[in-house]
Amino acid sequence: MSIFKGSKHGTNRFSIRGFLAAIFRYFKNSPEDVLGVFTSRSTNNVGTWQIFLFASELSSQCQLERLVFCKCTHGTEHEFLLLHFRHPIQQDAVRPAILVLDRAPCEVPTENNNGSPGQATQSSYAVSPSVPPTLTYDSISIRPNNGSAVESYLSRTYGQFKRLSHLDFAASARPSAMQVSVLLCALSKRPSTYGLYQYQCHWYAQTVWEVLKRLFPDCHETTKSGGRSRYLGVKADKADNADNVEAVCEEYHTQWARIENAPEERRKAKEAEDRQLRMEGLAEGRAQYQKEIDQATREAEEAERQADEAKRQADEAESRAEEVERKLEEMRAEWQAEMDRMRAQHERQAV
Repeated sequence: MSIFKGSKHGTNRFSIRGFLAAIFRYFKNSPEDVLGVFTSRSTNNVGTWQIFLFASELSSQCQLERLVFCKCTHGTEHEFLLLHFRHPIQQDAVRPAILVLDRAPCEVPTENNNGSPGQATQSSYAVSPSVPPTLTYDSISIRPNNGSAVESYLSRTYGQFKRLSHLDFAASARPSAMQVSVLLCALSKRPSTYGLYQYQCHWYAQTVWEVLKRLFPDCHETTKSGGRSRYLGVKADKADNADNVEAVCEEYHTQWARIENAPEERRKAKEAEDRQLRMEGLAEGRAQYQKEIDQATREAEEAERQADEAKRQADEAESRAEEVERKLEEMRAEWQAEMDRMRAQHERQAV
């Protein structure tokens, strides 16, 4: 039966108006107009992601509606988070953007703990106790929330996993994307080495979870399954330790206060400059004005340099991600070829 009903007597027939409305609803559910949140596919470190948010007022106003704790059901039981953001203008009119927050060692894995190619392109393996800890790579991955696009990406990246629990934030007290980015950057100032027993994906996901609960307590936690922040039944060290959570919260408050106070500090600085100009007279005022022009020029040049650097870092991050994907595909192909060879040999021996 057609999904488009005619306007007379409720008869079922094709409707141009209904067809166009359906097409409009599809595109309306898939906006790509908010940099860093509602945008095309990308993967960036949390620092670069924050730069994107600073570049767009709309991006910083996106609100975190839900946080989902995910755990792989194979290998080292890798853990990651899904962040559901609401559009700052259209709100419930469109699907939420679903971003993937992940911590991984910077080095690219060659195989996981069962000897087969790793499922995840990020950190689906553990660092051996005999290997010195490596630097971490905390990333935000964005995939358009169209149909099964997000689920397909998660399956390709992480293999089998389950959603253990989720946090739903009250509509009146949801963290903004900017506040989340400040938290993630504050957490990056904590120990930045990836080890088997500390500061790995399990520690990272649980710490983000507990800190958001502490900072934005007007939320509801739903647990579907246990095992959070655990690897083979062993709890990640210091993941929900009160001192650890409190230290991250303090760093967050320090950084957020700087952002909130920046406009007031700029206003005060401008007033002080104006008073000085009036006191020093017209001649000195002209000289000061020229200095301000020079300073503004330097700041503009520095801002342009930082933007170029951010673009370069984003390009490098994307290039690294593509290289990881390529290497994983090569490993999968080699593994499949070896399995085919062994299967053929076994069949010959059986004959």
